[in-house]
Amino acid sequence: MPLVRHQQMTRRFSIVRALTWVYALATLATVAVLWRERDNRGIATDHAWGHAVVVLVLAVVMVAGARRASHGSRRALRRLRIISVVIPVVSLVIVAIPEFLPVWIRVEQGVYGALLLVIAVLTRADPISLRSRDA
Repeated sequence: MPLVRHQQMTRRFSIVRALTWVYALATLATVAVLWRERDNRGIATDHAWGHAVVVLVLAVVMVAGARRASHGSRRALRRLRIISVVIPVVSLVIVAIPEFLPVWIRVEQGVYGALLLVIAVLTRADPISLRSRDA
């Protein structure tokens, strides 16, 4: 593989890994806010808790997947590609349900969706595909 392509690929994976960590840490911060505001039923609703826990689990899966994909795992790359598209779509549906989640979680989901779509675009770029091998 030419050196330029290898450098592009390495740079993209570095960005993808960093973005998955941002996603995971932001989700952890959401859980911390919910914990801090657990007595405020306007902020820490049951749906908000359930949603935050599911998102945190998916964030951990994405961090692990990005690490494995950066080491050449095709399966991990495929999972990362799928999750980075599916989560924003599901988030759009969930935030569209009236009064299901507090407004602040809806805004948070919009930000997460944008971040995940950046990951989706970066993982579909040609140098990323060249890097993958069966694992």
